Amino acid sequence: MDRKAVFNELMETLYETSRLISKYESIPRKYGTEDELFMMEAHTLDLIGNHTKITTSEMAEITNRTKSAVSQIVHKLTKKGLVVKYRNPNNHRELFIELTAKGHVVYEYHRKLDEKEYGKHLKNLEDFTTEEFQAFIRLIKILNHEPPRN
Repeated sequence: MDRKAVFNELMETLYETSRLISKYESIPRKYGTEDELFMMEAHTLDLIGNHTKITTSEMAEITNRTKSAVSQIVHKLTKKGLVVKYRNPNNHRELFIELTAKGHVVYEYHRKLDEKEYGKHLKNLEDFTTEEFQAFIRLIKILNHEPPRN
């Protein structure tokens, strides 16, 4: 196959992967508590758990989402008792977001689940080198962030 045909196959495979991920993310699951969470909510809890005193603005920047979209997810998580919001004592306009004890349960459960699932995938990819993984990461980052040339 020539370069263009291989690239087209790569793009179609990425679109298929995107559809599969979207389908997977649309199914609510339990992560160690009685609450059913969508993948977006579980990953938001991961982000909050990985950063001390994070704000919705910082979360929006990290996830490449609007502040409004992040605020909606945080609101849902607050209603479920998984996160708390409180004012920055040094800047009353800024709200910090942190996990509650219940949020930490979900965070740890999801972290361990990812570790287990990622381990299964890694085992299936034993034929690929670290350098090949790095090349793939570079390629995906370019596709995700670089505008196409005319």
